[in-house]
This record gives sequence, C-alpha cells and structure tokens, in this order.
Amino acid sequence: MTEIAQSGQTLSVDTDTHPYFRVYSAGNFGEVAPERLSPMSWSLVGDPMERGTRALAQRLWGRPAWAEGAHYVFVGYFGCRPYHNLAAYSHLSRSIPGLQAKDVTDAYFEGIDAPPEITALRPSKARQVAGATKLLNELRLIGPRLRELEEKVAELEWGLRAATTNDSQIALFGVLKNALPVLKEAWQLHILTTSGCVPMRVVQRRAYSKLVRHGDEVAHWLTRPRELVWDRLHTAASTMDPFGPGDFLDSSFYEVADSSDPWQDYAVRHKRAAAKNSENTVSLVDPAEAVAGMLTPWRRHAVQALAVAVGEVMAGREHSKSLAMRTLHVYRRLLPALAESLGAGAELWPYLTISEFEELATRPGLVQRALPRVEACRQALTVPMPEHLDLTSDDGEFRPWQSRTVQAQRGVAPGIGVGTAMTPDGDLPDEAVIIVCSSADADIAPLLPFAAGVLSERGSELSHIAILAREYGVPCVVGYPGAAALPPGTAVSINGSTGEVTILEHS
Repeated sequence: MTEIAQSGQTLSVDTDTHPYFRVYSAGNFGEVAPERLSPMSWSLVGDPMERGTRALAQRLWGRPAWAEGAHYVFVGYFGCRPYHNLAAYSHLSRSIPGLQAKDVTDAYFEGIDAPPEITALRPSKARQVAGATKLLNELRLIGPRLRELEEKVAELEWGLRAATTNDSQIALFGVLKNALPVLKEAWQLHILTTSGCVPMRVVQRRAYSKLVRHGDEVAHWLTRPRELVWDRLHTAASTMDPFGPGDFLDSSFYEVADSSDPWQDYAVRHKRAAAKNSENTVSLVDPAEAVAGMLTPWRRHAVQALAVAVGEVMAGREHSKSLAMRTLHVYRRLLPALAESLGAGAELWPYLTISEFEELATRPGLVQRALPRVEACRQALTVPMPEHLDLTSDDGEFRPWQSRTVQAQRGVAPGIGVGTAMTPDGDLPDEAVIIVCSSADADIAPLLPFAAGVLSERGSELSHIAILAREYGVPCVVGYPGAAALPPGTAVSINGSTGEVTILEHS
C-alpha cells in the first residue's frame, strides 16, 4: 500500500496504478465483497491475492517482466474499494492456448469488453503450451492440498477457542503468528482453482459441441459439482458454536472490521436459514445421467469425464474460498482482542496493515501510521467509485471504463422457474419462490432447496451463485436490472437456459 502526498496535507491509501495494465473492474469483488474495505482487510485480501497470482504466473510462464516490480499487478485498491485488474487478467487469458479475453470477462466480469491487448507482452507459443500443461498438472493435485489446508484452518480455530477460553494473551499471539501462512495458502489455492475453471470450461464447451447435440445448451446441465462445501458449513453454523467452522457465515465476507465505524456501514450481513430436510426432498432424474444415457459408450465416457473434471475444479474453488473466509474470521475475532494490549484501540487497528500489526509488539511506534489514514479513508469514502475503472490517463481522475457491448441478462443455471419474488432476507412463504437480489453468494445456499429460481442484478457464468444454483438444480438468471427492487409477492418466470425473464403480475 502506498501513501502519496496530495496538496501537502492529505495522504492517500490508494495502490499504485500498473504502468501498462490500467483498466480495473470490481468483478467478483463487486458481487460478494463490501463496496469498501478497510486498510487492514485489504492487506488480508488484496495483498495475498496479488502474491498468489504472481506466484502462479511465475510457475506457469517463468518471470514475465510485466508481473514484476513493487506495484500491484492483478488487483488494486482505489478510494478504499477493491478491484481486480481487468487488463492484467485479460492478458493472462491470452497466455493460454485457445483462450480469449472474452472467456474471462464472461466468466468473472459480467461480460464487459476487455481492454486492447498489448501484443508485445504476449508469451511465445512454446511458453503458452508449457504453461497450460503445468496448470492442468497443478489442478490434478488440488484435492489433497485442500484437505491438508482444512486441517490447518481447523487447528487455527481450535487454537483461538483455547486462547479465548483461557484468556491467554500469549496464546492469542501464537494464533496470530500461525494465521498468515494459512491465509496465504488459502488464497493461493483459490487463485489456482479460479484460474483453472475458465480454460476447462472452454475445453468442455468445445468438446461438447462435437460430442453432444446442442452441446452449448446442455453444458450447464452436465456440469454440477458432486458436492459443495457450503451445505456442510451451514449445517455446522446451525450449532451456534462461536468457534465452529460455520460461524463466519453470520459475518461480512472479506471485511474483518465489520464491527467498527465506518466499515460496518459497508458490511454485507448474511442470513442463516434452516438446513434442507432430506426427508422432504423429491429425487428427480439427473439431467446429466439422462443425456449421457443417450450417447454411445465412448462419447458417454468422454462427456462424463469432462463433467467430473470441471465440476471438481468448481467445487475446489468454493472450498478454497470457504477456507479463506474461515481464516479471515479468525482474524476478525483475534485482532480486536489483541489491539488494546498493543496500543491500537478499536478506532485505529482497522487502519493498519497486518504486517504492521504483527510488529507492534516490538515497534509500538508503527501505530502512528494509522492516524493519517483515518482522514485519508474518510475522504476516500465520500468519492463515488465506478464498477469498472479506467485509469489510462495520468490526471488522477477516476473514470468508468466504457464497454461498448451492452451487458444483457444471461442464464447461468438451466431450467424454467416460476414463483413469487422473495428477497434473501424475507420469510419463506408456502408457495414456490424466485429469490431476487442485487447479488448473491454462499449466504443464500440454505434457501436454494426451497427456491424455484434465482434472479440477480449482478453475476457471471462462473459467479459463486451460478455454481451454487447449478449444484442445487435451480434455474438462475443474472444481469437483470432492478431485480432486487421487485416487490415481494410479484409473480416471476425465469428461463435459466435462455436468460428470458417474464414479470407476470404484481401483488
């Protein structure tokens, strides 16, 4: 995080703009994270994301010059809002054979136009092929790595429980020391699985177009993870264990200072709901099995193998995210408990970075760095920040990135759903419901078994809500303006295959 003098008085907490890649997008941050993040939360989210993506790029393509340097490459923090570097991720996509920038923007950036390619930075064909091979090899090992990491996260949670129960400051410092390596590994695995989903989906679609009639239309039916972690976590949350693996689901994802001003004003709270009762579940024919049953043996084997491979990577993405969120929740409990003893009270610790906080015991003067950031953040929070940010000019102005392509609503989970509109915070009625929201994440997973469909203003093909909806077999349409404003009780019909939405009547 850099601090640049402005008018000789105010300091900025903005990160440096990349010298070549200067178009940013909130992307998935905009769908699931608070609109603004505290400096502490940014250091726990943006910094390890940046390091994890750099490490992945280096493993796949060596040490490209554009991914080096002191500036952030893949993420940015402007006006206290987190961004992905759209230009950098578009460039990464072009470094994998057969992949286009549009594949990435459709998957994670709501289909906006990608910036023009800087062809001089493109890796050679040999490096592209070698990088793709290395990526596939790493994805093969994702399962054992996730299981090992989950054990480490559980150890952190148990360590926090013991330290808090015994009121031991020394034990709390021990948890603080052990947490950062676990968090970094969680973000690394999340970056790996998030990156791997896109090329695998592209390969799957191309193969299905040749193996299955109407392959593009049935691809969503055929790709459902065998198991997602969220069901298990919501079940754990129902025990109300304050140190359990599901406790984080009641808190704002990404923001660890969600009980402090002004960050609690931006926190996105999550609703718990009753877990699905398996006794009331009606078993239906699996569409994937039905389609596979109509194919010749060798085609069926190829189709099912691709579906399983893609589904497992998607499940790994959700699992790795849950582990990152659980580790952030450890910090959410840990940092306020240690702040007072380190001289950084509730009003100051959210303005430090995690590296500064860890050094407070030996360098108490570091707490002074938080003081100017309080005013810098206060001013930054008054500036409206666009979803997609164009910093190609050098005048310091925040301009929205203008996408020429009209962003239309899209179906991301197939099927037809008809029901009455209900927000995620509403009470479940007796009739079928369509969940309507501005955006959604794993917080609505307990509601999906009771829903006939999901209609969201935000979302992309590989958004978390899209993956969850396909897992539960619930139709989902994203990119529908005004979805969250539909009055409860409005009759709605959605087609998750075509993206068609019909408002039947208002109550």
